[in-house]
Amino acid sequence: MEESSQALGADVAPASPAAPSRRARALGALPFAFKQTLPLMAGFAFCGLSYGVYTASLGLPPWAAPLMAVSIFAGSAEFVVADMLTATFAPLAVFLVVFMINARHMFYGISMLEKYRGAGRKTAFLRYGLIDETFALCQPLEVPRDVDRFWTYAWITGLNLAYWAGFAAVGSYVAAELPVDLSGIDFIMKALFIVIFLDCWMNEADHRASLIGFGAALLSLVAFGADGFLVPALLAIVALLLLFRRQLERPGTEAGA
Repeated sequence: MEESSQALGADVAPASPAAPSRRARALGALPFAFKQTLPLMAGFAFCGLSYGVYTASLGLPPWAAPLMAVSIFAGSAEFVVADMLTATFAPLAVFLVVFMINARHMFYGISMLEKYRGAGRKTAFLRYGLIDETFALCQPLEVPRDVDRFWTYAWITGLNLAYWAGFAAVGSYVAAELPVDLSGIDFIMKALFIVIFLDCWMNEADHRASLIGFGAALLSLVAFGADGFLVPALLAIVALLLLFRRQLERPGTEAGA
């Protein structure tokens, strides 16, 4: 009888541990995701506060900055849209500018198709929040085996959105209460795009595409004036880049190279 009981016990497989609940997987991924986003918080703080102050200087209500931060969630484009909200209504110009600025996000999405495959309900949010910083973090990220991968991506996306919208709200509400004249602070947007251009210039080996963009914008400014140069400049840049695409894709042909 004892031997049969031992044999019966040997045939019974040990019970496997229960899979962690959805809540446990979500909370378990938060510390790891938060740690990854910490270095970005300072950058979001500076840009978000600047954006909030900038919208206040344009006369927009304090809630406009966090609302655009959440609904648009594309830093460079938000500066442009905020400026355009105070100018003559030009939907075509807004569409072209935002498309040109954020066209790179399409390639981010293509690169992340495999990483995000199987994310389920989180997929739409992950696609929506795929900005430069989120892509730079998630694309090469190796998630530990004991941490839920998709919850990690979702937390990184959500934290970056919270940093950006939160600091934009602080900047706009504080600036609205400041007893100082904010006129002239719109240099923030000009400085932002100058820095972006200079950063691209210093990090590229071939300057021809940058020169095409700069030249087309300058000629359009001379031809159409400050109020009407934007759309012609964008169309000219696209046309010239398509026209000289083969030459631009050919390495080592830059003048003086």
